Amino acid sequence: MPESLLLEIGVEEFPARFCAMALEQVAARGASLLRDARLAFEASRALGTPRRIAWLVEGLAARQPDAHTAVRGPARAAAFDPSGAPTKAALGFARGQGVPVESLTVEAAGGREYVFARRRAEGRPAAEVLAELLPRLVASLEFPRTMRWGAGDFRFPRPIRWLVALLGTEVVPFSIEGLASGRVTYGHRTLHPGAVPLHRPQDYVEALRAAHVLADPEERRRRIAEGVRATVAAAGGRPRENPELLEEITHLCEWPSPFAGLFDPAALAVPEVVLVTVMRVHQRYFPVESAEGRLLPQFAGVRDGGPDGLRSVAAGNEKVLAARFADARFFFDEDRREPLEARVSRLGSVTFAEGLGSLADKTARLERLAGWLAARAGESGPLVGRAARLCKADRLTHLVYELPELEGAIGALYAAADGEPGPVCQAIGEHVLPRAAGDALPASGPGRVLAVADRLDTLAGHFMRGRAPTGSADPFGLRRAGAALIRLLEDAGWEVDLAAAASEAAAGFPEGTGEPEGLDEFLRGRLRGRMEEVGIRHDVADAVLAAGVGSVADAFARARALAAAAFAPGWEDVMVAWRRAANLARQGGAGAHAELPAADALREPAERALRAALEEARERAGRARAARDHASVLQAVALLRRPLDEMLTALLVMDPDPQVRARRLGLLAAVAAVPASVADLGRLVEQG
Repeated sequence: MPESLLLEIGVEEFPARFCAMALEQVAARGASLLRDARLAFEASRALGTPRRIAWLVEGLAARQPDAHTAVRGPARAAAFDPSGAPTKAALGFARGQGVPVESLTVEAAGGREYVFARRRAEGRPAAEVLAELLPRLVASLEFPRTMRWGAGDFRFPRPIRWLVALLGTEVVPFSIEGLASGRVTYGHRTLHPGAVPLHRPQDYVEALRAAHVLADPEERRRRIAEGVRATVAAAGGRPRENPELLEEITHLCEWPSPFAGLFDPAALAVPEVVLVTVMRVHQRYFPVESAEGRLLPQFAGVRDGGPDGLRSVAAGNEKVLAARFADARFFFDEDRREPLEARVSRLGSVTFAEGLGSLADKTARLERLAGWLAARAGESGPLVGRAARLCKADRLTHLVYELPELEGAIGALYAAADGEPGPVCQAIGEHVLPRAAGDALPASGPGRVLAVADRLDTLAGHFMRGRAPTGSADPFGLRRAGAALIRLLEDAGWEVDLAAAASEAAAGFPEGTGEPEGLDEFLRGRLRGRMEEVGIRHDVADAVLAAGVGSVADAFARARALAAAAFAPGWEDVMVAWRRAANLARQGGAGAHAELPAADALREPAERALRAALEEARERAGRARAARDHASVLQAVALLRRPLDEMLTALLVMDPDPQVRARRLGLLAAVAAVPASVADLGRLVEQG
């Protein structure tokens, strides 16, 4: 009968983002391992808290089914001599497959007869398979940083303190670094610090609930959100929504108890963005606002523990927040003693990155690159240049030093107080956006230009210094910067060639800095990832990018046109015409740039008819390309199917006369090249 499976990895507290990463991986990778091991199951889900990562599987088969494999060997004619005796080829194949030569069978495949070796592997009990699979699953989990403890080589973000592995009521035996699996878990560190024996996997969630641990992250998330709303509603407020903060707190506690607190209304004299950042980043509080969206002198926090003494907890947090706000007020007053412009001259004292100069050097490069981009994006050069000059100055303020998350926002605030033009202030505030996936994008043109320039400069510089991300290592956040750059260019819709922009960014560094090797391919990969993220099929993305990236906006337009065309009427004509022409041209050795034969060199009516249709198709495709009408470029190929079929029916492409053959192959190569500006259609998966 099917059983349930539980794996729990008990650890010292994980950071919140590591906990989320582990939960995402353990269920996906565990399910994949089960499928690879031929163990059927009904459902799989991840559970966990900062102190435990768990995987619960329901309806797991008791054993593997028998496996039957068939391996094709040599052709029958090569495997047996005329008398029917096996040849050396058959004997060697049988020996290599571990089967008697007498067991080889002869079967048809692809219109020919081959010998096959068929083998049967008896399925093993699930417990036996899991004893090998579960430690592999634990070892397969990936994190940005790991550690070793003890004398072993095993690496994990935090030391593992206990392991639970239950299949039904039985322990699945395995060990990691000398720690053996068992059936004992542990409750909340302070509310129920003792051991919690488990009888079967189905008991897991409720047994931990009794020990003051909510193992289901979704349940914790609901309790936090509902509790926070309830605690502040009594005072007439509402929490400001912040999904990222809610997610973080969910992975920081096992038994959440929300509470509300107050702070001195006089603190509201400090800019709101500062107060909100202090509450969210330093203290992990939810700011509270009125129904009209006005910040109120209240906050909501979450305690990892029971409800007893929450008033005292709130009072203690109020004192901490008061001190934080007093510091923020002091830093704000100190910062305003001089204008933002005065800090620009001191940017040379701050290193941007090793080997890439100071923030003053970064600023000079941004002014240059942002001007180049502004000219191509139709934005005001002087406004963009002024914003570029000031955008890094807030790095020298007290507030940004204490709260780096305020970079850009403080610069915009102080620039406005200094009387800088509104578009300049907005661009300064927006140049750091997006900070993370799903974050807002700049709303203004100058802000977009400056944000793009900032990412391009960072990427070019680090790649020139040979710091491309490798594996899971990305200490400079270049993958995030690359993803942000693609989103920015996608949103902007500029017709700016991506490779040219990257080259222009690299040109801003001093001679001898290096070459940005691999940057173009890296950006191509980020673009491919973004296309798949927004629902573009992977083969469509590959087909489009194989034809060249160009501008990000154009690449997306080509991908969407191709994806739509692949399901539209007439697509079969496009693919049949292209495939026949491309395959024959390639077999005949005609390259993609084979010369189109002159009209007067063609003797046969079918050749001349195809050339005339080709001229019309190329003219249509040219007009469509100029108008960025990529769908019409593809439709132009469909015009060629009938004359192409007629020529292939009437004439032999591979004519014995090399000149005739070359002319006909040239025609086919020209047909295949019509859609080349949109995509390499050979990368597409067959479409019906």
